[in-house]
Amino acid sequence: MNLITIPLILTIVGSGNTGTAVLPLMKIGQGPRAAAMGESFTGLADDASAVYWNPAGLGQLTGYQFALSHHQWFFGITDEVFHGAVPLGPGALGFGAVYSSEPDVQYWDEELNDFSSYRAWTGVLTAGYGVRFFDDYRFGLTAKGMYEALVDGAGIGGGIDLGLSGSPVKWLGLGVAARHVGIMSFDEGTDTLPVEIAGGVRLGSRMFNATVDAVYPLFDNDPNFRAGVEFLPVPAIALRAGYRNGPVDLEKLGYLSGLTAGVGVTVAGFGIDYAFVPYGELGMTHRLGIRIAQAGPADAGLIIHVVDADTRVWLKASVAVSGVIDSTATASVVRMPSLKPGKVFARATLEGYEPDTDTFLVRVGRVREDTLFLRRLRSHIKGGIYDAKTKEPIGGALVYRGPMGGRIPVPPDPGTFHISDVAVGEYALDASGPTLEYLPQTCTISVPAGETVERDFYLWRKSDFLVLEGVNFETGKADILPQFFPIIDQAGQILKQTPDIRRVELAGHTDPRDINTAEFPSNWELSDARANAVRTYLIEKWGIAGARLSVKGYADTQPLVPNTSMENMYKNRRTELRILE
Repeated sequence: MNLITIPLILTIVGSGNTGTAVLPLMKIGQGPRAAAMGESFTGLADDASAVYWNPAGLGQLTGYQFALSHHQWFFGITDEVFHGAVPLGPGALGFGAVYSSEPDVQYWDEELNDFSSYRAWTGVLTAGYGVRFFDDYRFGLTAKGMYEALVDGAGIGGGIDLGLSGSPVKWLGLGVAARHVGIMSFDEGTDTLPVEIAGGVRLGSRMFNATVDAVYPLFDNDPNFRAGVEFLPVPAIALRAGYRNGPVDLEKLGYLSGLTAGVGVTVAGFGIDYAFVPYGELGMTHRLGIRIAQAGPADAGLIIHVVDADTRVWLKASVAVSGVIDSTATASVVRMPSLKPGKVFARATLEGYEPDTDTFLVRVGRVREDTLFLRRLRSHIKGGIYDAKTKEPIGGALVYRGPMGGRIPVPPDPGTFHISDVAVGEYALDASGPTLEYLPQTCTISVPAGETVERDFYLWRKSDFLVLEGVNFETGKADILPQFFPIIDQAGQILKQTPDIRRVELAGHTDPRDINTAEFPSNWELSDARANAVRTYLIEKWGIAGARLSVKGYADTQPLVPNTSMENMYKNRRTELRILE
């Protein structure tokens, strides 16, 4: 073939306005499958050749793919094409390489002396990445470098492709791509590549695909349309056909030259594809390819880890999952290898820990790993330090011992303490007042997970006596009325928490009205009986040692207030606690 033939071919192949873009090889569709479908592949692009047609299509590949194809043109021109795809992260890396050879190209000098012939060749390397986002939508970007060897020099260039694709519904695919955006540099200057904007639609299922593309070249040729079909009567065989009205000039080559056809056979991941593409008077072209594909996961997958939020140690917890699947498991790692794409709601629970919930979005062909963090239930100890007689806050200090320990000051205003985030377990609490005249108290408490335990301390001055205020009796009786039990309980708590009080006197009192019954011959027996009733209650309910409790009746000899009214006499019918040692 001589150099005069090359522009003649480009004139025939290029439709309408041939323009000024260089490297027409970039306009030749790559791969026998797409060629057989009329080079209508922008909205489908579901194999490794997406690196050429629409890099966004790489985002839907879940397994490894490698393909080699041979394009046999007229005049001995051949193309060798490689495509590859490697899943990585939420998408896939794509690779492409093209070597186009034009043998026996003749050239002449200005005097038309026949010099010789040479082999012109062009090489293109492409690499890119397509990523999936929002479930069924993808974005892709590729970069490419070109080298063209001619008899009187060479050209070097570079460019990028951009693509978007998506499937708003399962049977519909949409795609748009900007291809060959770049420049080529020769000795005499710089020229643009044949940039084109392509939009495509796919309608289909597993057995059938129908595609339509619209291509708008920016610098050469007229806009053109392409359409194709692919039918799989059985999974191993694909029949393909298509039609395109560009970039070939059908007025010059004949309208039958827009037809394309082909077939593909696939067995156990290995496939052979063939495409037949006529170019009218220029001749027939053939494209033959082989491909190897490793099937990726068809379903989505999810792995959920459960760990302690503070220590990051794995925890064996109960994990309940709902959404695209309903299941429950008890484990530190829950594996769900086969799920339908969609949302998964997970909740992990474990005794002693706050539950954790999360929502995971699993996507087709992807195994997602996520973690649920369980935080230990926070327990608390709170309370106050008060004067046992006045019930007013006095503050002081609190020492706590157990799984955790420490000493905290308690201010007199408001006289309360709060120990947060304590470990679960048994604790001994020691409360002391602001001065040594207050007898310290101690107690033991159990702190469960996730609860607040409240304990108040009422400290007794050494010089004070305690009136069980409100604990009164019916006239002539020594029975404790139930409504007064809480008041005596407070006294029992004080005695139990104050081991420094080794002996107290329970003093019983009456009003001045004389009594003379078989049970109580006088007020002296009645006052003794009332003090003994309180003693018995403290021993039985609070476990106070009897040796610590002495009893004495004072009848009406020590009134609190003058017995001048029924109200005052009511106050004088009482029982008091007095510290003896």
